[in-house]
Amino acid sequence: MERTFKRIAEELRLPQESRERIRSQLASCPKRSEDITMKRPAIRSRALLLAAAVAVMAALTLTAAAAVVQLFRNDTIVSSMEDIPMPSGEDGAPGAVAVTSPNGNLPFTLEETAESSRFKSEDWDKGERINGGVELDYFQWDSAEVLSSDPALRSRRVSRGDGAEKMEYTAEDPKALLDTLTGRVTFDLTWMEEQYDHVPDADLSYVVSDAKGRYVSEYFEALYAKEDGSGYVTIAMENRAKEVDRAQGYIVDGDYETAYYYTSADGYEFLIKMDRGWVWVQCYTPRAGISLVGAYLTAEEVEDILDHLSLAIDG
Repeated sequence: MERTFKRIAEELRLPQESRERIRSQLASCPKRSEDITMKRPAIRSRALLLAAAVAVMAALTLTAAAAVVQLFRNDTIVSSMEDIPMPSGEDGAPGAVAVTSPNGNLPFTLEETAESSRFKSEDWDKGERINGGVELDYFQWDSAEVLSSDPALRSRRVSRGDGAEKMEYTAEDPKALLDTLTGRVTFDLTWMEEQYDHVPDADLSYVVSDAKGRYVSEYFEALYAKEDGSGYVTIAMENRAKEVDRAQGYIVDGDYETAYYYTSADGYEFLIKMDRGWVWVQCYTPRAGISLVGAYLTAEEVEDILDHLSLAIDG
C-alpha cells in the first residue's frame, strides 16, 4: 500500500474557541493525524462471491436499513491500516482518510491547565479575547459589551458589523452556566460537583445567533479536579443548528494504550482513548459533540462520569 503522509492536527473537530486557547498546548494532542492516500487493491474472483452474498443480505434488510440513521459519528477503531476502507475522490482517484495516534507527551499539570482554562474569565473587562466560535463563519468578532462582572455569573455581549451576536458567560461555579444554554443538549453536573472539585473560573459558555436572531451554535466547557489534585478533566459540549459533514476518522488498535467504545447509562456511545496518563473521550452526533479531555483518570472513573451526566441530545 502506497502512503502519502501530511501532518494535520489530531483533534480537527475541536471548536475554534478551544484552538485559540490551547494553541500553545499543541504538544498535548495526539500526533500523526494524517491524510493517507489509499491505493486501490486488485479485484479477485473471490470478491465477486462476497459481493453476491452481501447483495443477498442487503436485499433481506433493505426496508429496515432505509429507516436507520447513523446517530454516532465517532472515530472507528481498526485492527491495522489495511482494514481502513478505501475512499475515492470525485474523479475516481484514491481519496484520503484521517488517522490519529498519540504523540507520547506527558500531560500538563493541573495548575497549567487551570491557568489556560481561565483565559476568558481573566479577560472579561479587557475585551481582548473575544474571538472564537464553533462555526468558522462565526469565529471573528469586533467588540464586546460587558453586562455583568459578578464572579457568580459574568456575562457580555460580543458582536460584529453584520449584526451577529455571541452571548458569553463565565462563572466561579460552572453549574451557573447551565442555565445560559438553550436546552438542545442537556446534562447534569450534580454528581461531578459531589465527586470532584470544580476549578473556579476555569469555564466558559456561549450562544451564537445570526444577524436575524436565529440560533447558530453554542458551547460549554468546565474544568474539574480530583480532591487531592492527582487528576483532572475538562467536560466540553458543542452544538450547531446545521448538521456537520464530519469526515470519518480512524485509529489503529494498539496505537493507544487503551481505546474502546463505551455506551453510557443514557444510551450514548463514547470512544475512550488513554495513553501515558492522558484521557480523550468523544461522542459525536450530526449536530452535537460531547468530549472529555483529562489526565490521570482510570477507565472506571471515566465511565462513572459518563454514566452520571444524564446526557440528552435533541437531534
